[in-house]
Amino acid sequence: MSTPSPDSAVLDRHASLSGTVSGHDLIVLGSLEGDLRLSGRLHIAAGSRLRATVQATVVELDGDFEGEVRAETLRVSASARAKGVFVAERISIAEGAFLEGDVQAPTAPAQPTPVVVDSPSVEEPSAPESFAEPTVTVPPA
Repeated sequence: MSTPSPDSAVLDRHASLSGTVSGHDLIVLGSLEGDLRLSGRLHIAAGSRLRATVQATVVELDGDFEGEVRAETLRVSASARAKGVFVAERISIAEGAFLEGDVQAPTAPAQPTPVVVDSPSVEEPSAPESFAEPTVTVPPA
């Protein structure tokens, strides 16, 4: 997964937290249960557990997850075990990952329907008359 930002909040491997978490970037090494609203990246490390409703720009799953994810980008690694609802614009699932549940990409916006506007009748110009090839007769010598 990607390199953590120096400003990332980290939930230690020996820590357990329950509740609502908001912020920018979060790395979970321990156990967390609750509601996460992040404007940046969430990384669930291998060996960690998360039961939550998550909204973030990027979600990277390496550990155990159960709940709902809504993100622009979701990356599920080979070590991940995830169960729930996953909604993302871009989804990457590594071979060996366990992913169970509902996976959705947002539907594309509907294409605009062409509008036909009635306009006054305009006579089409007629096609130019075709001209025959000129015939040249050469008198015998």
